[in-house]
Amino acid sequence: MGLFNKNDGGIMDVIRCDEPEYLIWKWHPQGSGSSSKKANSIRWGSSLRVKEGSVAAFVYSNEGGDIDYIEGPCDKVIETANFPVLANLVGTLYNGASPFQAEIYFINLAGLIQIDFGVGDFKLSQSKYKNFEVGAKVRGTINFRITDYREFVRIHRLDSFDMAMFRKQTKSAIERYVKSTVAKIPDEYDIPITQMDRQISEVSDILKDKLQTPMHDEYGVTITSVDLSAIDLDRDDPNFKKLEKMTQGGATRLIHTLANAGETLGSHMAEAKKKKETKDEGEGIGQKAAGVMENMFGKKNKVAPPPLPDSGYMISVDGKQKGPYDLSSLLKLKEKGKINAETLIWKDGMEKWIKSSEVDEVKHIFK
Repeated sequence: MGLFNKNDGGIMDVIRCDEPEYLIWKWHPQGSGSSSKKANSIRWGSSLRVKEGSVAAFVYSNEGGDIDYIEGPCDKVIETANFPVLANLVGTLYNGASPFQAEIYFINLAGLIQIDFGVGDFKLSQSKYKNFEVGAKVRGTINFRITDYREFVRIHRLDSFDMAMFRKQTKSAIERYVKSTVAKIPDEYDIPITQMDRQISEVSDILKDKLQTPMHDEYGVTITSVDLSAIDLDRDDPNFKKLEKMTQGGATRLIHTLANAGETLGSHMAEAKKKKETKDEGEGIGQKAAGVMENMFGKKNKVAPPPLPDSGYMISVDGKQKGPYDLSSLLKLKEKGKINAETLIWKDGMEKWIKSSEVDEVKHIFK
């Protein structure tokens, strides 16, 4: 133990971080200047305290800039048994003496970094309607934190880390990624442009999935959530109005037609109830109701009914209802790993939600 017992006789330090909010924080001994050699002098026997959710990084002043990482919770006396890198360096660089030189940084793994972003005035288009671009704006918030601290330190220089610059750089990257990702969603997920503003939850999930890898590779952080507050579409754009007619016109007209038929039928039923619903009156009301439906949809009506909308399936993902999707869209979701044979689905006419693998029209997708 003689090699590690030499000491300069000074007061032992307590190395800890009590900052309420930080991402990277550098420790300095009491009474030292931030640029002096004393600021990096660590004495044997000093106490190291690292809170849970934090990591202490000891960056040594050798050529390689080797680093020891101590994860919290930790409350120990500094000795070579706790510091693998130091154990190899102390004999050759410091001759076993105290103090030794190291910069100490605390890295916050528990804290969330929140970035508000806004992307405006870009165009959305879809291959099957490629001549109809619509202006869009997207606003929201993204939260991320450090999980892979070794990767974070590899990417960022701890001695020159600047939080304001880090936030500025990540915000710029997020807005760039959001813009390019949202622009591809109509084609990749077969979501009509005119319905994008009603798919905020689904688009948020897509953004979280798509931004995870580039944000980790470029900045060493892990995204915990993406919360879109708005997808603003330029509804005054002539292209939007044309797209709305092409993608929703038929369905909208049919809904109004059925609603009107229901109201008319309801009034006849109310009339029957007032007359105590005798058998003869009931038959008469039924004939009237049939006449209404025949006039609305039958051969006597010279105006042809609107075309039926494409049938679509609703899916249940993480307890959320999403859709509707046609078969080609379901296949894309399956290929992306978003759904599987156990995913519950439903469409108009089905009595209840059932597994995808049990629906005749869908089960071939999962074989």
